[in-house]
Amino acid sequence: MTEIVLFGGTAEGRELCGLLGKKNIETLICVATEYGEALLPPFDTLRIHTGRLDQGAIENLLAAEKPRLVIDATHPYAAAVSDNICAACEKTGLRRLRLHRAALENGGGVTFPGIDDLIVWLNERPGTVFSTLGAQTAPALTAVKGYQERVWLRILPDAAGLSACLAAGFSARRVICMQGPFSKELNAAMFREAGADILLTKESGAAGGYLEKLAAAQECGMIAAVLSRPREEDGLSLAELIKLIGEDAL
Repeated sequence: MTEIVLFGGTAEGRELCGLLGKKNIETLICVATEYGEALLPPFDTLRIHTGRLDQGAIENLLAAEKPRLVIDATHPYAAAVSDNICAACEKTGLRRLRLHRAALENGGGVTFPGIDDLIVWLNERPGTVFSTLGAQTAPALTAVKGYQERVWLRILPDAAGLSACLAAGFSARRVICMQGPFSKELNAAMFREAGADILLTKESGAAGGYLEKLAAAQECGMIAAVLSRPREEDGLSLAELIKLIGEDAL
């Protein structure tokens, strides 16, 4: 019997997986990619579903598993996925807890509400761009003038993500595939090697290495362009969820 269904291949999601596994709680972990699956800790009481799910597919999965609790530990920028999880839980009558990743100050960066506004801004100024926005934004960044010579991409070491970047027209020599988060020193080394003038980043919180990216950009004399979170959310912090699991209070 599945007790908990947990959505999310985030760092917090992986930590929660480990705790649930140690507590021998029968859990189904839902991640979007095989790369996300490979990062999960192995426990006999953990099962994994790999692949993207729309609302209908989530409803069907929850109806089949009948868990007593659903934990949404998806990325704060995955608003559509979180909405689908919420709607599916309401439809199936299941209790849902949302993990909230605390927001941080942008540290003097320029903030944009969406990728289109960011691209307009980029096309109004020169400079080499270092994007840490992820492979999913590669098609949109082709709208940057001279993108093939101007834009560097740092993405997760995922074959599908790399293929998407190459299909969008980016050269392999300008795509860095690495698993973060990264220290300030390593970020700075990459920025300098690329000769970057502008950092593109999400406000991914402490777990996403956001402060280290901003500090490295400042050290390198770069402008930080920050893509805003889709919305502010309520929920429980990682520490609060860890406490609930530890006290068997979920």
